[in-house]
Amino acid sequence: MAKSNRAGKALVLSQDQLQAVFVNLDYPHCAIARLCYLTASRAGEVVALPMTAISHDAISIKQTKTKATKEINLYPELSDVVKQLVPQTGAYYFPGRSGQTHITLRAFQKQLDKTCDYLGIQGASSHSFRRSMATHLYRAGVDLESIRQVTGHKSLDSLTLYIDIPRLEAQSKVAAAVGKLWNRATSLA
Repeated sequence: MAKSNRAGKALVLSQDQLQAVFVNLDYPHCAIARLCYLTASRAGEVVALPMTAISHDAISIKQTKTKATKEINLYPELSDVVKQLVPQTGAYYFPGRSGQTHITLRAFQKQLDKTCDYLGIQGASSHSFRRSMATHLYRAGVDLESIRQVTGHKSLDSLTLYIDIPRLEAQSKVAAAVGKLWNRATSLA
């Protein structure tokens, strides 16, 4: 089921939920979802992926919001997904029905909604893959600047709005850090 309102944030999917979505989406929707996750890209950027975007060692994605192009090296998992892409004769990896343009974001979202409804996943949207990757990288200990470079966010402030950090977790991390800093400061006095 899609986000209930435009002010809400897309659900951060667990690894199990991601796997279930990937298994239950058909091609090309599964490939789009995997690329969104593995490149931390917006679905609109992935559905419009031109045939010229992928080389033997990298994928270039033109960002819709900033108009900048981000280049991501084909690490093994991403390379595996790229190898499974069905070669096209047109301009796009994911052509629409006419073959003249790419599949629409709406068409992808419609398939994703059906799949999530079937799986009982509420609150997911096409943006869940991007948000999930940013959050999963953060939880795996990747520093914010590295995540920002992958997602293409202009600032760390905008990135931190994406990452799902429960309030209690954030407060306990701050409390632990303050405790260490305070102990050092008072032991020096």
